[in-house]
Amino acid sequence: MSKVLIVGAGALGQVFGAWLAAAGARVSYLVRPGREDWEGASLYRLRWGRAPVGERIVPYEVSSEPPRERWDMVWLCVDSPALRGEWTSALREVTGTATVVTIGQDPGDLHTLARVWPQEQIVQVTPMLLAYQAPLEREVPGPGVAYWVPPGSATGVTGARAPQVVAALRAGGVRARRVTRAGTGELTAARMIPYIAELESSGWRLPASSTGLRRAAAAVREAAGVVSAQHGLRASLSVPSWAVGLALRVLPWLLPFDLRRYLETHFTKVSAQTRLMLDGWIAEGAARSLPVGRLSALRDSLPA
Repeated sequence: MSKVLIVGAGALGQVFGAWLAAAGARVSYLVRPGREDWEGASLYRLRWGRAPVGERIVPYEVSSEPPRERWDMVWLCVDSPALRGEWTSALREVTGTATVVTIGQDPGDLHTLARVWPQEQIVQVTPMLLAYQAPLEREVPGPGVAYWVPPGSATGVTGARAPQVVAALRAGGVRARRVTRAGTGELTAARMIPYIAELESSGWRLPASSTGLRRAAAAVREAAGVVSAQHGLRASLSVPSWAVGLALRVLPWLLPFDLRRYLETHFTKVSAQTRLMLDGWIAEGAARSLPVGRLSALRDSLPA
């Protein structure tokens, strides 16, 4: 039986923990001080037009201090600003040769982690799901974590040890695939986060204004250009702003949860990560003499 330590018992940490437990892993959690008595939670997989599928994550062990034992995998299910904390050095002392999995997509995450762990131990996962503390309204029968996996999507996994992580996720019933080109996750974030920042700037108003969407689309092109230059990727066409606007009009009718409330609740909680990502693209773009004026204007429009 493989042993997995998950750092962070937030929504994504709980969902990934449940998937890995379904694959037969012994899943323990490292949590903030004061949460040592956490005994698990109910999870609800949302489905359109049908009742949610309920399950439960029950951790093998919960601790606020890095447990000293041999781990097969350590999943860092925390936001990007948290990865900059000094706690990673203490965790490094007890993880040994374990595969370190990060779900962060900030351009500086991998560089930050590579100062703590050897590069060959680090695997980056691009989550293809939305997860949140429920209920937002009445979409689930009780408190817990609700999550929705877009039909046909597959979780991307990058790194030298990607096959191990892909195999574990697939054994837990998750569609996962290895991505060999570095920067794919960061490029996905570059195409999304400027739109999130624009929605925050406008007070999470849906449907979003066409003017705001055009501003965000221009920032997306700059962010994608920075990531492409960083990783030697070919610049690809961005989704036009009118298509994003159409999606934001249609999706609230198609999703099995309140999209506006989800966006506001989740991305307000991780607003520091949004700002960190924008700042990273701006700094990297400026260092490479790439245009970042739209990104800078969008960053300045956000509340302090």
